[in-house]
Amino acid sequence: MRCVVTRAVTALALAFAVAGGGCKHAPLPSAAARDAAVETGFPVQLRDDLGRAVVVPTSPHRILSLLPSFTETLFALGAGDRVVGVDDFSDYPEAAKHLPKLGGLYDTQVERALSLKPDLIFVSEGSAVVSSLSRSGAAVWAGSARKFEDVYRVIELTGELVGRPREATLLVTQMKSQVANVEAGVRGMPPVSVYYELDPSPYTVGPSSFIGVMITKAGGVNIVPPTLGDFPKISPELVVSSNPSVIIGASLDDVEHRPGWGGIAAVKNRRVYQWSAAEAHLLSRPGPRLPEGLRALAQRLHPDQ
Repeated sequence: MRCVVTRAVTALALAFAVAGGGCKHAPLPSAAARDAAVETGFPVQLRDDLGRAVVVPTSPHRILSLLPSFTETLFALGAGDRVVGVDDFSDYPEAAKHLPKLGGLYDTQVERALSLKPDLIFVSEGSAVVSSLSRSGAAVWAGSARKFEDVYRVIELTGELVGRPREATLLVTQMKSQVANVEAGVRGMPPVSVYYELDPSPYTVGPSSFIGVMITKAGGVNIVPPTLGDFPKISPELVVSSNPSVIIGASLDDVEHRPGWGGIAAVKNRRVYQWSAAEAHLLSRPGPRLPEGLRALAQRLHPDQ
C-alpha cells in the first residue's frame, strides 16, 4: 500500500554521526535539532486505502480525525495537540471530548470541518465526503483497519503522515508484545466455543474479521463458518445448533427468552456477557487499545486464567 517515502532524516542523522567524529558516546542532538529532523521528514507520499497517492508537503499542524481509532492513535503518538476537530464518536482520551465535533461517518459536516483550516484529514475509505474534503487542498488519507493486522499498518502509516514514525514503530512493538502476552496466557487451555453478537438481527462476526481474529487469539472458537464472510447476518437456528459455551454482545435476559435459546450451554451456565460502552469501544476500535480489548475478551472466555 505504500509509495516511496521521501525523507531527509537519514541524512541529518548521518550529519550528527559525522559531527561526533564517530565517537561511541557522541552527544545526543538537542530538542531543537530533533524537531528540525521531524520537519525535514517531509514531504511524505503514501497511498491510502482507496489507492490514491496522498502527499503531505510539510509537517501538519491542523489535523482532523474523523474516526475514533485515528483519534486514539494520534493522541498515542503525541500528536493530539495538533488535532483541531474530530467525529462525534471520538471520546478517548479525555481531551478528545472537548474538541469540535464534526458529525459521523455518513453525516460529516464538511463546511464546518473545512472552516477549521485543516492541512491533514484522516477519514474512513467508506466516507461519502472524501472527494469534497480533498477539493479543499488539504491532504486527505482515507482508510481504516478492516483486518487485525491492518491495525499495525494503519498506525505506522499515521505515524509517517504526522512525522512520528519512530513513535509509531515503538507503539506497534509494544502492542504486539502485549498481544503475545495475552495469547501466552491462554495457550494450552481448552478452546471455548463463542457466539459474538453485533445486533439481535442477528448480525455477527466471521473468523477472519477483526473481532473474529481476536476471538481466536483469546482462546476461543467462533461458531460462524468462514464461508459466511466477515460480518454475516445468520439464522438464530445456527446459534442454537452450534450450542456455544459463551455468548458475547447480548444480555442474558434477552437471549434466554429467544425461542430455543434457553437450552444453549452459554445460557444455561449464565455465560452471556454484554459489554459496557467502554468495553465495547475496546473491541470495536482497531487502535492503540487493542491489547486491552483482547485482554478483556480473554477474561470473559477464561475467567479462571
